[in-house]
Amino acid sequence: MPTEVMIDGVIYRPTLLASAEVRILDRKHGVDSEITRTVLVKSPEKRGFVRWEDYPLNADVLESIDTAPAPSTRFSSIDAPLNDVKLMTALQKDFTDWVFRNSSVKARANQALKVFAGPDVSQAEFMKACAEAARDGRDAEITKRTTTLDRQLKTLEDKLAREERELREDEADLSHRKMEEAGTHLENLTGLFGGRRKSTRLSSSLTKRRMTEQAKSEVEESLDAIDQFKGQLKELEKRREETIAEINNRWGSVVNEITEVTIAPKKTDVFVKLFGVAWMPYYVIKSETDTFELPAFGAE
Repeated sequence: MPTEVMIDGVIYRPTLLASAEVRILDRKHGVDSEITRTVLVKSPEKRGFVRWEDYPLNADVLESIDTAPAPSTRFSSIDAPLNDVKLMTALQKDFTDWVFRNSSVKARANQALKVFAGPDVSQAEFMKACAEAARDGRDAEITKRTTTLDRQLKTLEDKLAREERELREDEADLSHRKMEEAGTHLENLTGLFGGRRKSTRLSSSLTKRRMTEQAKSEVEESLDAIDQFKGQLKELEKRREETIAEINNRWGSVVNEITEVTIAPKKTDVFVKLFGVAWMPYYVIKSETDTFELPAFGAE
C-alpha cells in the first residue's frame, strides 16, 4: 500500500535577505549604469561570516515577496547572528564592502580618437562612432597638410601657364625673325646686281641674324622653364598623393585601437536598499512514518 502524505501546515524560518543598488557614472567614458546585487542566505553561520557570492538571488524575486504571512502558520525561533545587533551591523558593512568591490562595468575606449562608450552601446555602434571620428580627423588633417602643397601647385601652374604663353609669343617672334632674315638674304642677293654698298648689306644681314638667334634662345629658355615647371608639378603632385595615402592609412589603423576600461563605483555610489531578516516559508509534510519540510518560496 502507498504511504499517505499530507501537508500539515506552513512554518516560517528566518533567513538573511540583502539587496543593494550601485550607480556607476563616468561621463568621460559614457557610462551611466545601475547594478543590483541581491543575496538570500538561508543559514548564515553563527559567527557572522558569509561568502556573499555563494548566495545570489535574482532581484526580480523581490517583486513577488509577500509582506504578510499565510494564515495558520508558525514561526521558528531566530538564532545568531540574526538576533545579534552587533553581528548584523558588521554583516551589513561587510555586504556593502562586497558589493563595492564586486560591482564594475566595462567601457570601450579609443584614446586616440577620444571616443568612449559604456556597456549600453553595442560593438557595432561604437565602431561606427570611431569610424566617423576617424573620418573627421582624417579630413581635417588632409586639409591642413595639403593646403601648402595646393598653394605651391597653384603657383607652379600659374608660372607654367605664363611660360607657355611666353613660348607662343617667342615662337611667333622667332618665326617672324626667320622670315625677316630670309628677306634680308634675298635683298643682299638682289643688291649684288643693283649696285648697293656691300658693307650696308652685310651689316643688315648680321643684325637680322643676331635677332633671329636671340629669338631662338628665348624659345629654348621657355622650353627649358616649361620642362622644369612640369617636373616640379609632377613631384608636388606625387608628394600630395603620398601625403594623402599616409594620412588615410594612419587614420584607418587608429579606428582599431580599442581598449577596455574597467569603471568601478565610488563607495558613496552603493545604496543598501534591503538588509535584514526575511521569513522563508516551508511546507510541513507528514507521512505515516516521517515529518519533513519542503520550501514553499517560489512554489507554484
